[in-house]
Amino acid sequence: MSSERFSLTLKLVDLSQEIAHKDKFGQHPLHPTPYIFPYITHEESAKQLKGISYTTEWLNINSHSGTHVDSPRHCDPKAGAMTIDKVPLEWLYGDAVCVDVSHFAPKSWISAADLEEAVKKSGVQIKRGDIVLLYTAHWNRHRGTPSYSTDNPGLTKEACEWLADQGVKSFGVDSVTPDNPIDQAQNRIFPCHEVLRDRQFIHMENLANLDKVVGKRFTFIGFPVKLSGASAAPIRAVAILDG
Repeated sequence: MSSERFSLTLKLVDLSQEIAHKDKFGQHPLHPTPYIFPYITHEESAKQLKGISYTTEWLNINSHSGTHVDSPRHCDPKAGAMTIDKVPLEWLYGDAVCVDVSHFAPKSWISAADLEEAVKKSGVQIKRGDIVLLYTAHWNRHRGTPSYSTDNPGLTKEACEWLADQGVKSFGVDSVTPDNPIDQAQNRIFPCHEVLRDRQFIHMENLANLDKVVGKRFTFIGFPVKLSGASAAPIRAVAILDG
């Protein structure tokens, strides 16, 4: 079906990555590679039915596969920690801005002062209740390579707390994690995930196509699959711009 069949006065920008069979570089190294298998094919089902056939797939994926959002439960072991099915949908829908931090090198740290300066240079204003997306260009430069899952620039804990202090509802990055891989490898720490746990400040990972919305204000939608009791879930992230 052609997309021209339905006309919109708004422009939709897909900010989601695919979840692909055996894509071992599309997620954080601590998460497993996704597998997608045929469960039943058209040829098989045609033998059972008359006038129609169908096909379905068996998915062996992690809740953190592809473009997804982490819930506080991801890093909070306490009983009653918020799971993905309990995250308010309002946290993942609404006014959004995309800030350009693409000048930071792989494995470099982005400080709170760096974020403040980047916001000024991007020509956008962060308002209370906004969703903030950070365009590192890591997906654009390294997708499909081992570097994508290991070499992203990352926020300091103070930078993540600065975003929370602005009253931001949630934020997202175009890499496997907002944390710096050096912190993870050498110090075994995840500062942004600590903020997720301690301040209920959720974030999205593995966004794509942020170059198409950088420096702009738009409406963002990124509702998670409703996985009961899970720590995260894939989302179909979309930016809605005036046509």
